[in-house]
Amino acid sequence: MIEIDVSLCARRRHHGLQATDATSSGWAWWTSDVTPQPPSASHATGEPSHDPSSYGDAFADVYDQWYSSLEDDDFVQVLTRHLPQEPARILELGVGTGRLVHKLRAARPHQSDEIVGVDASEKMLDLAHERGLHTMAELVRGDFSHALPAGPFDAVFVGYNTLFNLPTESAIASCLSLVASVLAPTGFFLTDLVIPDSTEEIEHSSLRTMANGDVIKSVSHLNPTERTISGYFAYLENGVETAQRKWRVHFVMPHQLDELANRAGLVLAERTADGNGTEFTADSSRHISRYILR
Repeated sequence: MIEIDVSLCARRRHHGLQATDATSSGWAWWTSDVTPQPPSASHATGEPSHDPSSYGDAFADVYDQWYSSLEDDDFVQVLTRHLPQEPARILELGVGTGRLVHKLRAARPHQSDEIVGVDASEKMLDLAHERGLHTMAELVRGDFSHALPAGPFDAVFVGYNTLFNLPTESAIASCLSLVASVLAPTGFFLTDLVIPDSTEEIEHSSLRTMANGDVIKSVSHLNPTERTISGYFAYLENGVETAQRKWRVHFVMPHQLDELANRAGLVLAERTADGNGTEFTADSSRHISRYILR
């Protein structure tokens, strides 16, 4: 979860952008391993190299403390509303420390769902294990634009802006193709994404108070041409920045996501402006979209 000033995403209630998670080599305690793609080359604008490991490595130690108040219970409600009444097989992309898996289990306490969570960040998965997530879900390490656990799945979902942690549009397209390949015939793919509201470059700097009370400096830069938002968080000591936690997301607009999904064999079944059924319009700054096999 990455907070960005609302000036970059106007009309939106205060959430923030979330990229998610990371890659590492070697085996560990998790159930299985999916071979990740090599790190991407440096961005054309001179920004630091970014790959699916970047966010998890930079934010794992503060993720649960900073983002415990994220208001996306409505997304979980949409997910559970479309799941079958019998036990389901469910895949989360970018499971992180397991925040959404815990909410999903709580929402379906009487169902023995089989949940699989894939994440590229060793640090995130280590924290998930410390919090007992391995007792609730099978955990798989890997880049979800490169490979996914074997299907079929009744549902595949990706939480708030996690899809945008993939570094390029081609990586997003690859992810969508993989999702289509592991969905059950009656399954669905659910996303929760922000819609940046600017056609001009925007740079912004502000002080932010996180959920645990930490006060940090937040710097962000929106590049609409390359469809990227990048920035960093830093603590301040006597007015001087300490170590920076850098992040970068690559976004696509809803119609672009629909085009990529169609090429992958998916079709949009439903889109709302939130999980409460608010109609999606041209003024919406968030969309929850559900896709099914074409």
